[in-house]
Amino acid sequence: MRRIGVFTGTRAEYGLLRPVLTVLEASSSLEPRLIVGGTHLSARHGATLSEIEADGRGADARIHLSIAGDDGVSVAADMAATLAGAATAYAELGLDAVLMLGDRTEVLAAAAAAVPLGLPILHLEGGHRTAGAVDDAIRHAVTKLAALHFTAAEPYRQRILQMGEAPERVFTVGSTAVDTLKALGEARAGDIEALAGLDVSGGFLLATFHPETLGERSPADQIAMFLDGLSEALDRPVLITRPNADAGSAAVRAALDAFAAERPRQIRLVESLGAVNYLKALIACDAVVGNSSSGVIEAPAAGTPSVNVGARQEGRLKPPSVIDCALEPLAIAHAIRRATAPGAKAAARSQAPPFGDGRAGRRIVEILEQTDFGGLARKPFVDRP
Repeated sequence: MRRIGVFTGTRAEYGLLRPVLTVLEASSSLEPRLIVGGTHLSARHGATLSEIEADGRGADARIHLSIAGDDGVSVAADMAATLAGAATAYAELGLDAVLMLGDRTEVLAAAAAAVPLGLPILHLEGGHRTAGAVDDAIRHAVTKLAALHFTAAEPYRQRILQMGEAPERVFTVGSTAVDTLKALGEARAGDIEALAGLDVSGGFLLATFHPETLGERSPADQIAMFLDGLSEALDRPVLITRPNADAGSAAVRAALDAFAAERPRQIRLVESLGAVNYLKALIACDAVVGNSSSGVIEAPAAGTPSVNVGARQEGRLKPPSVIDCALEPLAIAHAIRRATAPGAKAAARSQAPPFGDGRAGRRIVEILEQTDFGGLARKPFVDRP
């Protein structure tokens, strides 16, 4: 049995890793070891390790962070702690490779920790572009550290090849989000009422707003613009999830708290719904609103219209059900009305699946089962003509 460390630091990332973990756990030749850090262990961010444990999984290693602030110095300090903790965990677990997903600061630190240990990095969801967030640079940096790449769509594979990666090491498998959505099937408004304590029988919105970490406006100004726009089109209940622990997130959290407190009968603000319950809400809602990646990946896969606000997700592939709009109140309100217009959800459900067929987790594990990890960390650079 070859041991693969699987690193997770956030609720959203774990939700995307679940289908891979499920197939890995059934493999006769691969053995996953779960390494948990980031906000999973932070009470202020929902202590989402409990969601992992509710799936019947335990943490084989834990990396505790202070997450003392949301300024650049604090984030860098947490990255340093993640790097040191990950290196210790990798060595103690006797791993053959490390698997990780995405583009957050803790993922870059976890990837860097594998390099001096000579461990090959297996990277999911590379090749995207998100021009409005520092995640863009982080994602590409992890790509250059990684030995194998598993992408959600062929254009992302081509972008990784453009970065000098060897074609035989880059695989288009689809998004694991589609795996989970297909397994869930339909969701009903009654399911969400039980979660949120809101009457959503007449429909509702699902909203998430993260700071644009490369935005020209301050996070406080960004969230003020977003909430002004949401208020202009507030004709139904809204279920809002709080932001990740990005730089500037404290200002966003404070504004959301005040907004929800003023509208207790119409707004429900939650730290985390959990990976499965979030997807149930995404399937059942009238539209997804904000700047989370779920609005451009999971929402189209579920056949739910979405309003993508501002530049945070600029550069990602977006099917027609995604409505882009500026971070301006009137533009946001207009886009919400379009997304919730009669026939919008039926049109979103009629579009072709944009990110695979729901077998990404199976494809990833089948490739890993056939891969010789020996010497895999030694990477070639392929010059493009």
